[in-house]
Amino acid sequence: MRIAVAVAAVCWSVAGVAIAASPSDTEGYEQPAARRDGEGQGPFQRLIIDGALLIDGTGVPARGPVSIVIEGNRIAAIESSSSASKTRQASDKVIDARGKYVLPGFIDTHVRILDPVGQGVIPPDYALKLMLAHGITAAASMNFGPLEGVPVSWALELQKRAASNSVVSPRLQVWFDAGRLQSPQQARQLMRKAQGLGIRGIGEGTLAGSPETVRAALDEVRKLGMLSHLHMQLGQCPSFNALDAARAGLNALTHWYCLPETMFEGQGLQRYPTDYNSADVRSRFRQSGRLWKQAAKPYSERWNKVLDEFLSLGFTFEPTFSVYEANRDVMGSRRAEWHVDYLHPSLERVYTPSPDGLFAHFYDWSSTDEAEWKENFRLWMAFVNEYKNRGGRVIAGADSGYMWTVFGFSFIRNLEMLEEAGFTPLEAISTATSNSAEYLGWNDIGSVQVGKLADLIVVDRNPLENLKVFYGTGFDSLLPDGTVGKAGGVVYTVKDGIVYDAKRLLADVKELVRLARAAKINATNK
Repeated sequence: MRIAVAVAAVCWSVAGVAIAASPSDTEGYEQPAARRDGEGQGPFQRLIIDGALLIDGTGVPARGPVSIVIEGNRIAAIESSSSASKTRQASDKVIDARGKYVLPGFIDTHVRILDPVGQGVIPPDYALKLMLAHGITAAASMNFGPLEGVPVSWALELQKRAASNSVVSPRLQVWFDAGRLQSPQQARQLMRKAQGLGIRGIGEGTLAGSPETVRAALDEVRKLGMLSHLHMQLGQCPSFNALDAARAGLNALTHWYCLPETMFEGQGLQRYPTDYNSADVRSRFRQSGRLWKQAAKPYSERWNKVLDEFLSLGFTFEPTFSVYEANRDVMGSRRAEWHVDYLHPSLERVYTPSPDGLFAHFYDWSSTDEAEWKENFRLWMAFVNEYKNRGGRVIAGADSGYMWTVFGFSFIRNLEMLEEAGFTPLEAISTATSNSAEYLGWNDIGSVQVGKLADLIVVDRNPLENLKVFYGTGFDSLLPDGTVGKAGGVVYTVKDGIVYDAKRLLADVKELVRLARAAKINATNK
């Protein structure tokens, strides 16, 4: 989701004009992620996850019981439990997984770990630990432009430390927001500079400029072997929609802006009321909820033609359903049960309805607005599901940290909404594992297979029966003693052969939030 760009407290140049960033723009970037001292065990010479039912992420149904043998940070063998017991050694570390399910670690393809402008200032551990606690072992971290200064250097250093496991974090790829491009030549230079810094691709935010300039940037990205997935801007749609971008080399579309416009019939532009103001966030979201019904009807000739062309281009969609859910049910979203213990006060502050907020537009938000958004979702979901059904790639990004969403929890909600769209639970899990790994070029993760890195999730219930198993708050269940109580939640998250206790990670975040709330109260009372 597009937000104001955070930049370093340095001077940088756009079209030859020096611009000084304010010191507040770097607030929060002095906070390092937590070192792994005392958190997470391993990697071990030999770790055996014994007796599990395995969902391997490739779309194959669950099988087992199996024993997964991990040597260091790689999967060395997947054997029947009876076979593995014959080669067991006294020095082996064993996790008793009888009755439990093992899956590949999830991959969130759309994360903003630290956004002092859009989310308020929150410590990076808040996002990182919540993600790990929900089984997210890898993420594409959308960063902010320009390429000089604190934000990019901070993100690249975090990427390095996450790779070395010196901090408690999923493995990361840093992407950047290119901003407004001035010319084709400048665009190509900027892409080459990004690659030289070790940035994986252009992600999330603005790639603005003339169509010729944007085409040059996408062409250069392709030549450099980088990737691009963008949140296209409303101002681009009339002259350069999502299909134009795909033809120019865009790899993936995040969210859905400029996609319905590819299927307009009998109109060239979105129909706006005469008093529409695109700078008014509430007005923009209100009218966005009325957009999909202006496109061609599902399965019509025009609709099919557009879908088929995206397929022919090998295009990828990253729908981020959950970040928009408040638009169709604001009361439900703002009262999610995980907010009780895990909603950081900085997020709560920026979520509170306000005409001055970036994404705080839920004042005078009507039942009609929600009804329009429900229909918007129905049509959007139909397109995404059919794209999947015809062999197109869909990936799992949550864009947590906006509009009443919380890291980790929102990712799991996104899986539930994929199921609502028509995905089976097995398809939703593959979307969040093997599909996302393949897209990001992470060939060593995304499925549980011999030789791959040991990024795994252990849960004590069958997620194919209920995706709520993954929520850190669990779900209400009839327990063996005949009472109703909480069940579920990830038991262990294994990243690079290191075993994290998911409940301990959640306890860390709960305490972090408690202290932040206390500090806020103390500051108010002074």
